Amino acid sequence: MSKTYDMIADSFQELIDDYETTGGKNLSHDTLRIVLEPAKEFTAEDVKSIRTRNHLTQSLLAKFLCVSKKTVEAWEAGRNQPNGPSRRLLEILDTHNATVTTSLALQ
Repeated sequence: MSKTYDMIADSFQELIDDYETTGGKNLSHDTLRIVLEPAKEFTAEDVKSIRTRNHLTQSLLAKFLCVSKKTVEAWEAGRNQPNGPSRRLLEILDTHNATVTTSLALQ
């Protein structure tokens, strides 16, 4: 067997031995639980308000969200609604007082 395999096997054996002798008292773990609420839905007025509050053109907001300018136009006209990652990013801009700087949007 390889040296890596031997190291992994030895580590597992050490874990098993420790569990058998101490009942697992030396083995601990932390659990992190993250609860994500569904992303907020945005109306045409919401999208335009977020964009104007950040002093962005439709083109710059589109670049920030990685969508086309036509997509932003459709959102603001009410023909379509943001979905997926765009909704989450708009939510961050809307509820967490985040702002987009023009230099960031141009990159």
